[in-house]
Amino acid sequence: MIRINGTAPPIEPVAGGYRITKSDLYSDATGRSAETGKMLAYPVRLGVYSIELEYLGCDSDIAAIEQLISGTSLQVTFRDNGQYITRTMYPSDREKETEIVLSGTARQRLTFSLIEY
Repeated sequence: MIRINGTAPPIEPVAGGYRITKSDLYSDATGRSAETGKMLAYPVRLGVYSIELEYLGCDSDIAAIEQLISGTSLQVTFRDNGQYITRTMYPSDREKETEIVLSGTARQRLTFSLIEY
């Protein structure tokens, strides 16, 4: 489903743990006219991707994913509208928590976003 620098994570995201957002970025001058109330839009860039990901796995799988996203500039290939596309992205802050401990084996939940440059 997703590849980071050509490598697929060792596990798939949890159900509902793969969400794509496309954002439009506007300049600080964007706003409404004081005279007419109409929007004055000054787009800087349209269709900027961000991908929210959530994984649940054993310590070694989560550590492998953290290693995959440890860089500041990542080539990310993902599926959108039936096509695979590649974008240069950077990782957001990573949130990790111990989800389940069974027989001394911890399961980790890792949540982060990949954001297009």
